Amino acid sequence: MESIRGLLENLPHVFSTYNLIILLVGTFGGIILGALPGVSPTLAVALLVPFTFYMDPTTGLILLGAVYASSVAGGAISAILINVPGAPANIATLLDGYPLARAGKAQSTLYTCFISSWIGGIFGMVVMILLTFPMAEFALKFKSTELFWVSILGLTVVAGLGSGSLIKSLIAGAFGVWLSTIGPNPTTGEFRFIFHSVLTGGVHIIPALIGLFAIPQVFNLIEGYGRGRTVLEFKPERGVLKETFLRVLRMRKTLTIGSIIGTIIGLIPGVGGQVAGIVAYDQVKKLSRHPETFGKGNPEGVAAAESANNAMVGPSLVPLLTLSVPGSPTAAVLLGGLLIHGIFPGPNLFLLHGDLVHTFIGALLVTQFVMLVFGIILSRYSYLVMRVPDLYMAASIMVLAVFGTYTVNNSFNDVVVMFAIGSLMYLGNKYGFSAAPVVMGLILGGIAENNFLKGMLIAEAGPGFLKHFFTGWINIVLILLCVASVVFGLLGTRKGRTGKPVSFSDLPASLIILLIALVLDRVVLKVRDPLSGIFPHATLLGMALLSAILFFQSLVKLLKRQYTRSPVQWNLTARMIVTFFVVVLYLWTLQPIGFYTASLAFHLIFPFVFETERKGYLRRAPVKVGISLCFIVVIYILFRVIMKTPTPTGLFL
Repeated sequence: MESIRGLLENLPHVFSTYNLIILLVGTFGGIILGALPGVSPTLAVALLVPFTFYMDPTTGLILLGAVYASSVAGGAISAILINVPGAPANIATLLDGYPLARAGKAQSTLYTCFISSWIGGIFGMVVMILLTFPMAEFALKFKSTELFWVSILGLTVVAGLGSGSLIKSLIAGAFGVWLSTIGPNPTTGEFRFIFHSVLTGGVHIIPALIGLFAIPQVFNLIEGYGRGRTVLEFKPERGVLKETFLRVLRMRKTLTIGSIIGTIIGLIPGVGGQVAGIVAYDQVKKLSRHPETFGKGNPEGVAAAESANNAMVGPSLVPLLTLSVPGSPTAAVLLGGLLIHGIFPGPNLFLLHGDLVHTFIGALLVTQFVMLVFGIILSRYSYLVMRVPDLYMAASIMVLAVFGTYTVNNSFNDVVVMFAIGSLMYLGNKYGFSAAPVVMGLILGGIAENNFLKGMLIAEAGPGFLKHFFTGWINIVLILLCVASVVFGLLGTRKGRTGKPVSFSDLPASLIILLIALVLDRVVLKVRDPLSGIFPHATLLGMALLSAILFFQSLVKLLKRQYTRSPVQWNLTARMIVTFFVVVLYLWTLQPIGFYTASLAFHLIFPFVFETERKGYLRRAPVKVGISLCFIVVIYILFRVIMKTPTPTGLFL
């Protein structure tokens, strides 16, 4: 009751003219920033921290909180419209969001996204207000073993994320876990799989996320160009807002599951919204009467993911405000924003700065309503994105991918890793491997390994492995949930797949993966500390075993003549080869001549190279040059002039 009283007393401060303007600007800007591939909520908040130096502490926190909450929802815009998630939290959104947009339902899908985000966000904020201190005490109970089992629970959902076979989804997930082992071991510090200096720092989640989704989309747009429009025309419908609002409100089970899972996972330090969205999506799919419709354009998939990742926002701040323990990477940046104003979170925060904290919480609550309004307004103009010609869409996605990747660590190595992983994923897509399980494996692999090794060290010094990892009510509950998730996953994925024919291409693909996994494990992996090799060995052997199962499964079905023609429809014409080398040339020129100069040249040249209507091109050239100039100038003003975001400069800009 004290929290509610403090909130009501300080809520009028949120509606003061200056604070309200800052909240409106922060919410709108957060949605736009979140929609840009690679500009995660963490990066968006970090970019704005310097702007709070000259603000009142309360106003500065309102700005950062508004950007945090709205950028999580904003990331769904690019996920739905161009199949590239704006942030890891929006991975699950694109699984059904993009198919719905391709079916001409982009506007109603975006409405579903923002309405679900609003409901989930309100739920998370209410729980935060009512249960701040009890929730903080509960979060303290999650130590290394509990966090390990949480990550394993998350990994159990990868089987249901792929659109192809169960085995291929598991192989993709194992590949993601292997990617997480590249670089220094989180506990021992020993380096693994450093094939080149670009991998010294390991594989960061944001460059990998951009590469896995953005680069295949670029290649697919070019591959399909000339065979008809790949972006459907947008047809607005009257009354679609009211219809969508009522339909979302009828998804009571979906929204309840998403909001509760998002709230719980947001409370656990270090897990994040990406896990909340995918776990909620998986649970809603398993409990659905029609799980086969997920991944093909089911609005409940969008509602589950978005309600969960926004319900996570409020609870992720509970450990920060009460215990000085950030519940997410973005909360860690917010901690920096508090410290620069001389405010130290902890048990005494509500006593020393009660007015500030309650105003901040009130602003987060108001942000949910403002975000809903701005999201609905922006959704009505989604047709502008959907009508962008494929060539310019591909060029723009590439430029934004490079920008979003570089700004994470200000490292060109990340750009190289992003493009390499993306090119590999494009090839993997041809063989039926999906990107979502890879991302889930990459996200949770590091969390699982770090907490497993910590738990091992504690177990060896005291209670022993079995007692430390398999006792305690939280551990037992999580283990049972893992088992239940695996059982439900197997039952769900077996439906309709047992008699499904296979492709000739599965045989060579499985053999190649098997050989690579064995070579990496037996030849490449050389570690001095046994702890550094536990997870890489287990992951690569698991990948090899799964590949062997896929090989024999495919061989048996081929012998039974249950096969189809290869789905690998290579289009390695001059167009695809030129696409690869033009992009490589663009990346090569970034450092010598600068990001903005190289990007302008690339945005001008790339569409021209693949233009099929040469007749009258000179007459249309001024318009095309104007489009490229406007695109680069907007990015330059927003990020170089206003936000001072560093990019490769070179000789020019």
